[in-house]
Amino acid sequence: MYSEEWKQVVNTFEEYRKCLSVFRNYNNKTEDLSKALHNNNIIDCYYALEALRFMPDDTCIQLLDDLFYVLIYSNDSFSSYSKDIILRVIDDKLVKDIAELANKYAHNTTSGEGIKAIAQLLFECKSRNSLYKEIYVLFSRQYFQILLEEEFFDSEDDYKDLIII
Repeated sequence: MYSEEWKQVVNTFEEYRKCLSVFRNYNNKTEDLSKALHNNNIIDCYYALEALRFMPDDTCIQLLDDLFYVLIYSNDSFSSYSKDIILRVIDDKLVKDIAELANKYAHNTTSGEGIKAIAQLLFECKSRNSLYKEIYVLFSRQYFQILLEEEFFDSEDDYKDLIII
């Protein structure tokens, strides 16, 4: 027999799944999720990221710009969460979009940590799909000095192919 507390957890989770199912079918869900991802209230951002775990890939793709925003401007936990969602949806068709967003956010951030977060995302993208290799190389070359200062590379072997002689 389970405790009453555990039964409450199960019931609450089932209610959450039902609500999320209704929200998935709502036409303007991306507008609400976008607002929540940009909200200064971290609870709203957390709920949006949590909901995106259960959203179809096409919804997440529509929110790539917002997910990049969270990747760069949010705390480490939310940034990691955002990166995981982006990595879940990458495919051959998104190479150009990812490159544009990486450049857009790299140009808009003054933080070396932001550049490092984008480089890490692109590195993981290229590890999953070889079409992202060129984007990673070009980005790393462009921001090489910042990435060196941020100790992005573990060793010289990690960046020797990036140096143009």
